[in-house]
Amino acid sequence: MAFLLVAPLLLSGCVGDWMTVVCDVMPDSDHCFQGAGAQEGDTSQCDKIKGDKFKDGGSNPPRDKCYLMIAENTGNFEACKQIKGGLFSYTQDECILNAAIKNENPSGCKLLFGSSAAECRSQLGKSIDATKVVEVDKQIEELKEYLKNGDDSDLKKQLAGLETKRADMLTVLTADNKKEYEKLSDPISQEIIGDFAVGDIDSGLKTKLLEFNQKLKDNGTKMTMEQYNSIRDYLAYINDPKNDIEEMDDKSIVKDRWNEKVGNAVDVLKIWKTKPTESEQKWDEQLRFYERMLERQKAIDGGLTELQEDFNRNMKMINDAMGDKIKDEVKDKIIEGVFGEITGKTVGWATKPIEEALDTVKAEAKSMEFRGLARAYDLGMAEELGKFGGDVDKAHAEVIKKMSANAYEYEDGNPYAKYGNVLENKDCDGTNPHCVNREVFWKAMKKSYEYQNKAK
Repeated sequence: MAFLLVAPLLLSGCVGDWMTVVCDVMPDSDHCFQGAGAQEGDTSQCDKIKGDKFKDGGSNPPRDKCYLMIAENTGNFEACKQIKGGLFSYTQDECILNAAIKNENPSGCKLLFGSSAAECRSQLGKSIDATKVVEVDKQIEELKEYLKNGDDSDLKKQLAGLETKRADMLTVLTADNKKEYEKLSDPISQEIIGDFAVGDIDSGLKTKLLEFNQKLKDNGTKMTMEQYNSIRDYLAYINDPKNDIEEMDDKSIVKDRWNEKVGNAVDVLKIWKTKPTESEQKWDEQLRFYERMLERQKAIDGGLTELQEDFNRNMKMINDAMGDKIKDEVKDKIIEGVFGEITGKTVGWATKPIEEALDTVKAEAKSMEFRGLARAYDLGMAEELGKFGGDVDKAHAEVIKKMSANAYEYEDGNPYAKYGNVLENKDCDGTNPHCVNREVFWKAMKKSYEYQNKAK
């Protein structure tokens, strides 16, 4: 007996097969055959269960449970049909319901009626979502591709089974999941999901692309694969952490460009015509951060690398100076000697709100107001840093909060300049003649403040 019990562990062969050998001599043979049947998925082992303890009740719960366990393990609803039921036992409906839910197979729901069918659909509706149906779609497409190479009866049978399963899965999807399935079953959406699966895009970009594709479909427009690839590459570029304007090099921001060194021949960055005081020079430097970061954000939104941005800016200045007289060899010389090889592509999408903000900050009439904003921010940082133990991030957040509620929160007496309306106006949207791009402005103030106070 001891040898028979340990034989499955020592000898080769299926555990279920060895169990059938020892079950006849086991004291509790019913449960032994039950385990063997469940292990092998073999209903003939269940048939050997006598169920003597329940003879008086006219039922055989151990045998019926054996059929139920096989159905749950294999998803084979035929095993359920062998259940006899009766006192203390199981029913065929109970078996089908359990097997359908455990195997997430809504085909079983069609074998049920009334409350059992409703319970089956309800439970599976909670566990089966759009992505699982899409996965079955992929399996169907793969089988269809295999079958293009020739007939195969087994593959055809599998294909028919999968197509039935998909149809049945669709019947139990919730309304929201049906909408999601319609979205995900689109070829472009599947391409997006595939790009996410292999790590080409992150989850945030995946969501944006899926939403964008759905909006196009809702408007009766289908995105081509070429369009998708372009949009994906563009969004990936502008969402790349390396392109965050807060990561710009401080020294590059404050450093004069080549045209500013040569007698300001093309003076595109000089904001104030009057000679500034020492304090004003400091605020002007902060505003240079704002302007340069605005320019960079515009370039990022246009899909331009920094190298392309520099090239376009400098070529524009040269063209403005020389008009149509500029020769191709001059352009080539600039490209070769200053910028090197320009790679990548330019996506010429207009960014009117940022252009508007750039135009505004350059305007002489607004100089005092923008200086006032920079001054007020510095006063606020000095005050809030003391409250937050030198934590720049917390102090910065508090300054934004308070200045957004009251532009003159940190003024001691008469304001340096009337600048409140710059913050009170709506953000730049392409129609506002006097605005500040708040997102870029606050980032520029924090970055320039940290740069100017590093030594402290």
